[in-house]
Amino acid sequence: MAFQRIDRNADDSVSSIELYNFFRDHCIHSVSEGELNRVIKFFDNNEDGRLSFGEFEQILLPCEDNCLRRLAQDRPALRVARYENLPLDIERGIISIIESEVALLRKLDLLKRELEVRYDFSPYAAFKSVDKLCEGSINRSNLNAFLRQNGFFATERELTAIIRRMDTSCTSRVTYSDFADFSRAHGSANHSHSPAASSNSSGRSASASGRNHRGSTLEQSSPLRPRASSANRTSGKKSSKKACCDDCETKGGSCKDERPLCRPLPLDCYYPYRRYSCR
Repeated sequence: MAFQRIDRNADDSVSSIELYNFFRDHCIHSVSEGELNRVIKFFDNNEDGRLSFGEFEQILLPCEDNCLRRLAQDRPALRVARYENLPLDIERGIISIIESEVALLRKLDLLKRELEVRYDFSPYAAFKSVDKLCEGSINRSNLNAFLRQNGFFATERELTAIIRRMDTSCTSRVTYSDFADFSRAHGSANHSHSPAASSNSSGRSASASGRNHRGSTLEQSSPLRPRASSANRTSGKKSSKKACCDDCETKGGSCKDERPLCRPLPLDCYYPYRRYSCR
């Protein structure tokens, strides 16, 4: 019934615009459509940009309490028409869950950006600090040991929730690619999945120094201003050679330079070895 309430156009999927309209029906404008789209992308398994009924259940139903999950799925459901609403407390509860997802994404982005700006952070080093036994993945065992080492004692339910948050293959294990994607902030550059590329933290500074080097090279080689001034000097400079004929003297050229545009030599041109005169 909650899925039918949000899916107003009855196409068996929920888009970010439909979620945004659902929030606007309750006069809530603190959440943007882009943030709702990020929530949809997180729960979208087939990556079609929309939520199916099964993907929509992952937002509202608990992950660990299977009895409560099955109880909610087995309740009788009525058909919700296009302009009908659910009880107000139920709709407010749905909005509260989605708002919590948006608030979590905002907080995670701030924490991830604080990590990315540190010069000593790399996704591969962070992954290896948890996977100290080189198992190739993060599981509940090595994650629990890492958290206890840093003063946080998590329960089994919390460990499972952390793994499920980062695990995209549904194997209860977090690979390095999953961890790198999770540790990347929204809108930041993609981390490379290769350890060698991840450990290289000087790529950005090297590219910047390369741009500065190229800029200094362009400034030193053939400046534009002296080249233009020299061209002005040569264009106004008169030739010191004597013209071969009256036409050449008038135009400031010579018969040799304008041979393709010359005609047979007249009698008034006495320059030696010239057979053509300028037009």
